[in-house]
Amino acid sequence: MKAFFDKFTGLKSASFIGLENYSNKYGEVANISLVANIDVSNAKQKDLDTLKSLTENDLNDVAVSYSLPIDTINVALAELIASAEKNLSADKSERTNQSNAQADAYIHLTPAVRMHKETMDVFVAGFLNSKTVLIEGEYPSVNKREKTLCKDAIAKHCDLRMKKYRQYKVGQMSKINITGSTLIMG
Repeated sequence: MKAFFDKFTGLKSASFIGLENYSNKYGEVANISLVANIDVSNAKQKDLDTLKSLTENDLNDVAVSYSLPIDTINVALAELIASAEKNLSADKSERTNQSNAQADAYIHLTPAVRMHKETMDVFVAGFLNSKTVLIEGEYPSVNKREKTLCKDAIAKHCDLRMKKYRQYKVGQMSKINITGSTLIMG
């Protein structure tokens, strides 16, 4: 584990991290490429700027592309903007409950590694660069409300950066490739 922390502590800028044979709770096994050590605040600000720059034509394109009602898309956009503004607040008490819960649940060991305070599980976090599924998992079906579908459609249309932010539990992959070195896990 020392080699793991030494590698992540030594990262000085944005870096690609490869996770080989990562297995999730649904049985999916995948090779994953992350970009770690990126300022999350900058990504949140760029997403907010993108959302605020959407035009009526953009929203109509989303409505037509995803067969969703424009009125609900407008409500969804307003909520996405309000949430993004809250989560960029310097005052933690103004952020959304979800944002505060995430911040309170982890101890950040490096910009790319954090530990869950209750379970003591260690996670590697970053922005998804690519994912190659080796074994398909069995995912439960999810019924989303119309407004959630609209938010998802807007996020996809805008290619929002924060929608690509992921964390992966250390120990659920066979190898981690980082800065030219391969760490064998488990």
